[in-house]
Amino acid sequence: MNFEAGIRFIVFLIIFGVTNYLMMLRRYEKDIKKKKYLQQEKISRLYPKGSFIF
Repeated sequence: MNFEAGIRFIVFLIIFGVTNYLMMLRRYEKDIKKKKYLQQEKISRLYPKGSFIF
């Protein structure tokens, strides 16, 4: 009985760890996209429309 409970606990920990990892990965990817978008917005403010840099 204790062996079975130990196995269930280990499986629970693995499932919990995988879901936590996937949620953190999704949040990290969203943060990267947000930072990239904000960086593009800041750069676009430096150069007004219609101006070209050679």
